[in-house]
Amino acid sequence: MSSYLQRPYHRLDVYTILWYYTGFGRCDDDFIDRLSRLYSVLLFSIFVLIVSSIQFVGKPISCFTPASFTDAHITYTDFVCWISNTYFISMDKDIPEVNDSEEREGTHIIRFYQYVPFILMLQTFGFFLPGFFWRSGSSHFGVALQKCLDQLNTSRNSLSESPLYRQKLIRNVAARLDHYFRMRPRKIVPKLTIFYLFIKTTYVINIVIQLIGLHYFMNFNFDIKNTVERFLIYSNTVRHASLQFPTNVLCDFIVRFLGKNKHRHTVQCVLPINIFNEKIFIFAYLWLIVLFICTTYNLIVQWIIYLLFRRAEITAPRRRVHCTIPSKSTLEQNHDDEMTQISSHQAPTRKFTENYLQCDGIVIMRLLDVNIDLVTMNDLMDNLWEFYNNNPF
Repeated sequence: MSSYLQRPYHRLDVYTILWYYTGFGRCDDDFIDRLSRLYSVLLFSIFVLIVSSIQFVGKPISCFTPASFTDAHITYTDFVCWISNTYFISMDKDIPEVNDSEEREGTHIIRFYQYVPFILMLQTFGFFLPGFFWRSGSSHFGVALQKCLDQLNTSRNSLSESPLYRQKLIRNVAARLDHYFRMRPRKIVPKLTIFYLFIKTTYVINIVIQLIGLHYFMNFNFDIKNTVERFLIYSNTVRHASLQFPTNVLCDFIVRFLGKNKHRHTVQCVLPINIFNEKIFIFAYLWLIVLFICTTYNLIVQWIIYLLFRRAEITAPRRRVHCTIPSKSTLEQNHDDEMTQISSHQAPTRKFTENYLQCDGIVIMRLLDVNIDLVTMNDLMDNLWEFYNNNPF
């Protein structure tokens, strides 16, 4: 997107704009975030295309009509049963009489199959929204994280260029981050950290809401023992007995004639689209469970606990900038001198982490670390350490 904005002439590049605002061309978060805002969006978008193509291009329902029905009657029956609420009665039970309202009301009514594309679109939007908030709000905190990543990736991919050119790109990013670390107010609430953790919490809330929706609003009860069987397609009547996704249903409709003459019909219909709906929602349910485990672990263990106990981050700058700190004579090899040297390194590196980087800086450094290679990250940390040593706090 940066190259798009820097063009000397105006051109409506729809592909570039969509690629940027959908987040497919960005990597300013970690892999677990991309599981939701990128891969889940792609996955559920494919589901929407599959179900929509079957509904609007294929024949989602086919009803068994009396022999007296003409072709126009059959077409009307298929359409009216598709838009109406059908109901399911097991094959081993008799169909209740028309006047037996209590028996009819006790049947399992199927209401949602017409709206499956919209349900999947709503799920897709739920995965897309937190990532969109992060892309829209992260740049307002004073650092353009994606631009830094683009420049670092350019440095990594410029193998044919001179090492001086690559170092210049990394140093420009370090200078930009150094300016951000020095110009922000001291000892304030880490707004960027809170905002990023809020986005991650939103991902978890979205997954929980979707799992609850599959359980209660759609009466979807998943049985882990029958996972493999429910993924397969059977031709016997056992598969028609599914209460969530039945393929053999009944439909009631009334045909009106002149005067008060009304004919009530009950026909048996087949919903082949429910075969695809069942497989899609079983896979979606499994995907949501795996996503919930990964996202919750990532939020609590890899971020919250990591930020509360920053021992790893305090050690990382010390390990990376160890080569830039003047060491004692190589002849001093005894244990006491080594301990003295280590203790002398702890104070500046701790100040580097707590005073210079602070909590927001640690989040930025970790997001950069998980998205670029180790060599580029080490060069960046060396440049930041050099900037810090030139004017320490």
